[in-house]
Amino acid sequence: MNLNARSLVIVWLLLAVLAPGTVCSQERLKVIYSQFTMTNSAGWFAQEAGLFERHGISVDLVYVDSTPAVHALTAGQAPIGIMSGGLAVGPYLNGLDIVMLGAWCNLLSYQLITRPEIRRPEDLRGKVIGIGRFGAAADWGARLILRKLGLNDTRDVQIIQAGGGGPATRLAAMHAKKFDATVLDPPSTVLARRAGFRALADGADLGIPFLQGGLVTRQSFIRSHEDIVQRIVRVTVEAIHYAKTNREGALAVMQKYLRTQDREALEEAYEAFVVKQFPKAPYVLPAGLQTIFDLAAARDPRARSADPQGFIDMRFVRELEQSGIIDHLYGQTR
Repeated sequence: MNLNARSLVIVWLLLAVLAPGTVCSQERLKVIYSQFTMTNSAGWFAQEAGLFERHGISVDLVYVDSTPAVHALTAGQAPIGIMSGGLAVGPYLNGLDIVMLGAWCNLLSYQLITRPEIRRPEDLRGKVIGIGRFGAAADWGARLILRKLGLNDTRDVQIIQAGGGGPATRLAAMHAKKFDATVLDPPSTVLARRAGFRALADGADLGIPFLQGGLVTRQSFIRSHEDIVQRIVRVTVEAIHYAKTNREGALAVMQKYLRTQDREALEEAYEAFVVKQFPKAPYVLPAGLQTIFDLAAARDPRARSADPQGFIDMRFVRELEQSGIIDHLYGQTR
């Protein structure tokens, strides 16, 4: 480690030590998350482990469903959002200064769940696929899996909205036979299998790149509150570390937010996300970023000429990595 990097590590560590003693000057901040799924869980871990407070930020962590979450962010009702890149890219294409600060899910986590009689991809022709809302992560995920399986997502199937409520709503609709298939991710996949439904395909196993879970803000907020943004990204890195190095603590947080005490389901979710997906340094990966713009181009031709790099700002993650902070964090738990 060179002298400049070592100096930066010392500064970061001093800030981390001093932050808990500055309660009186804590910043109040509203952070929204758009789904009760593991793709949004970095915020849960940060809140329950007291990491925001450790860095001098008092956070109101609030659930706002998918599309309304984007509206809250763009209207200035919340400066920080936790959501998929697919959800955030629309306002960016409309000219708003939306930007992603990092990502912890760069592969599609959804599985295509079907009725038991559907055994092959071709059995889906003419069938009804249920998603949450058009333009939200489940919509993008369903289309990506269908295309990977050789199906046309507009001609071969009918995709309909189930509305808000997340995976539970879609699983209930499957029970009610309103859909022939839907997309779910762990832990909901465990419940679906127990109910007799079939996992026809897994986006992660298929290696489908997709920017499914990340941190979003506006460039204007970075300009006016760069120190807070820097701390929020640091908290995100520490939240990932907490989840990866404190399995039982992470499972307890997941139990609270996912609203289940089903150990098997929680363990499957932990393995699928924390173990297999969460990176130590939460960079937005190029392949997942490009997927977002390719999908958006089908509905908005402006996506073809838009600059994907303008949609991300990785400097805060890069500073943490280059300073040695992330290596130091994991070195403490070896």
